[in-house]
Amino acid sequence: MMRKPQRLCSTVSWQTALRLQERADYEGRSLSNLMAYLLDAATG
Repeated sequence: MMRKPQRLCSTVSWQTALRLQERADYEGRSLSNLMAYLLDAATG
């Protein structure tokens, strides 16, 4: 059985969203890709 990626939705403060977007821009990633990376790193 193949497992497919799951889509999640989260709400963060305006300040957190801004900092995440700045980091994503700096790293040349999309915000979605950065969030997936951070969640994987935190749970992995």
